[in-house]
Amino acid sequence: MKTKLLYLFITLFAWHSNAQVISMIGSTSPSGSWSVDTNMNTTDNVTYTLNNVTVTTATDPATTGLKFRQDGLWTNNWGNANFPSGTATLNGANIMTVAGTYDVTFNRVNGTYTFIPSGFPSIGIWGPAVNSQLGYGAPDVDMVTTDGITYTLSGFYFSSGNCYFRQDNATTNQWGSTTFPTGTAVLNGPSLFVPGGEWVVTFNRITGAYSFDYNSVGILGSGLNGFNVADTDLTTADGFNYTLAGLALTTGEVKFRKNNDWATNWGAAGFPTGTGTQDGPNIPVTAGTYNISIEIPGGNYVFTNTLSTASTSMASVKVYPNPSASVWNISHSDTISSVQLMDSLGKVITSYAPNATEFQVDGSGLSAGVYFVKITAGLDFAVQKIIKN
Repeated sequence: MKTKLLYLFITLFAWHSNAQVISMIGSTSPSGSWSVDTNMNTTDNVTYTLNNVTVTTATDPATTGLKFRQDGLWTNNWGNANFPSGTATLNGANIMTVAGTYDVTFNRVNGTYTFIPSGFPSIGIWGPAVNSQLGYGAPDVDMVTTDGITYTLSGFYFSSGNCYFRQDNATTNQWGSTTFPTGTAVLNGPSLFVPGGEWVVTFNRITGAYSFDYNSVGILGSGLNGFNVADTDLTTADGFNYTLAGLALTTGEVKFRKNNDWATNWGAAGFPTGTGTQDGPNIPVTAGTYNISIEIPGGNYVFTNTLSTASTSMASVKVYPNPSASVWNISHSDTISSVQLMDSLGKVITSYAPNATEFQVDGSGLSAGVYFVKITAGLDFAVQKIIKN
């Protein structure tokens, strides 16, 4: 018996000695100081929480706000200007808090964080769609609310899979449904299947109404109506390829951005085509009327003057079968000069130079999920979403 107790003590001591300490620090944090940490709590060394935390309003992004950091060291700190939720990055921007009392959650592995006003129930999304590895064994991904009724989640990439909405991490308070992208979830209803991708999710805790919407992508700048006005939104049918027809521009500069927020924006020096990058330079444009397209998250964009004739039509590109368990066939009426296979974040996995009108992409070694192929023919390109079963 003594041996077992000694072993348990050693195991617990080893776990605590190896556990990382995560804290909040900053001028708007509970300590009100950039030199005093407020430690958070954890049961798994991944998700850290602290309830009834009072923060103040951040006014200057250079000097105010707060951050998360590990073991009291600035070598491991995370931030993102977004509030009340976002995905913090290593050495990222200060979190621009708004005064209030919150229940705070931070995930040390993927950087996601939420500030939920204290006193409101927490609502999370739970299941393989939000954690393809651990599934229902993983913690919820918390949504954000300002009134305790309507909850939202954005900036999160879902895997293809099932999930539930649930309250306070309790299986006794979970909602489900069979309809996507909108519907009314019912208590103890069936699990909801969500296709992989980035969705803006809204859930009403009282009525159960929910929606999964595509992100908005807009364009703005001095070549349009200025940088301090509302975006002119593009349209999308798949959440990846966005288009806008017949937009009149003056000579000047523009940028693309997501959800009317500078936290995610694309720019580059190239015109009429280019690959926009996060916080890249403004895009120089010349006066004219254009059909505009951009694919996200890769950032490839095209401005086509409506008075000119495109050299190649990409409408005849075919990718099949899709979804597929092994290979995708690509065909086009013109010679395909290059094919890039990308992951869901736009990172290039493999590049090909077919120089043929037909080509086959082998996906047998890929994990199940959402990918993209960028197909270039002549001066034109198209990006299509593909799904690996």
